[in-house]
Amino acid sequence: MGRSIMQSKMINWLKDKYYWFNNHHTLKRFLTKSNELKILFFGYPKSGNTWTRFLIYNYRNLLINSNEEHTVSYERLNTLQNNIMDRGTTFLPQNDFPFVYRTHKQYNKSYDLFDKRIFIHRNPLDTLISSYYFYKDRKVPFLDDSLNIREKLHDIDFYVLYKINSWISFYKISIKHADFVINYTEMKQDTKLVFSELIKFLNWDFDEKLVQKAINISSYKKIKLMGTKSNQMYGNGPKDGSFNGEFTRSGKESQFYNELKEETINSVLDKFPDFKKIYPNLID
Repeated sequence: MGRSIMQSKMINWLKDKYYWFNNHHTLKRFLTKSNELKILFFGYPKSGNTWTRFLIYNYRNLLINSNEEHTVSYERLNTLQNNIMDRGTTFLPQNDFPFVYRTHKQYNKSYDLFDKRIFIHRNPLDTLISSYYFYKDRKVPFLDDSLNIREKLHDIDFYVLYKINSWISFYKISIKHADFVINYTEMKQDTKLVFSELIKFLNWDFDEKLVQKAINISSYKKIKLMGTKSNQMYGNGPKDGSFNGEFTRSGKESQFYNELKEETINSVLDKFPDFKKIYPNLID
C-alpha cells in the first residue's frame, strides 16, 4: 500500500513538472512578443487578492469614465483581468487597461517573465480561516487535498495547523521575488496611502480624487451588494454550482479570536514569530 502511494505521488510530481514546462514555454512565446508592461499579481489564496484587483480595475475604469458610480462586477473584472499564469492563458489586454496576470502558485521561473511583480500578504490566521470556508463550501469539500486527510480538515483548528507551513513557505519565498509588497493590514488601515503608492510604482496617471472614489466603490460592502444584485455571490469561486458559499465574506481582521482555539493561535505564533512585527495590533 505504501509503495502504491509513493508511486502515485511520483507520477503526480512528474505530471506537474511536465505541465509547468509546457506552460512556461507557452507564456514565454506569448509575452516576449509584447512591448507592454507585464505585471504579475500574486498571493496566497484569500489574502485580499481580489479586493486589490477591484481597486486596480475600478481606478482604471474611472480614468476612462470619471462619472462611474458603481464597482465593476465580478464577471467584468474577470473579463478585464482574464490572464491566469497557472493556466497559461494568452489574452491581450483591452484598450486602456493594464496587462496583468494573477496566480496563487508559489514562485517558479515563469515569474521571471514579468516586468513588475506585486505580492499581497495577509496575516496567516485570518487568511487560513477564509481559505477554510472557501474550500469547505464545495460540493466536494477540500477537493485539492488528499482523500485520506479531507475528513480531518473539517475541523478548522486542524485545517489551520495543517496549512500553516505552506503559508509560511509561500510568504518567505514570495517576499524575495516581489518588486512591490502589499501588507493587507496596512492597506486596511490606510487604503489611500498604500493604493496610491501602488499606482505610482506602476507609473500610472495619478488622480487623487479618483483614487478615493475607486476606494469607495471597492469597499467590501459595495462588492457584496454587487454580488447579491448581479447574482454573482460566487465571486471567483466556481460558478457551476459546486461552490455553495459566498466568495466575499467580511474582510475583517482578527476573526481568529472567535474562530480558533487559543492553543491553535499560540502554535501559529510559535511557528511564525514575525507575526507580531509584520501585523502589529492584531494580537492582544
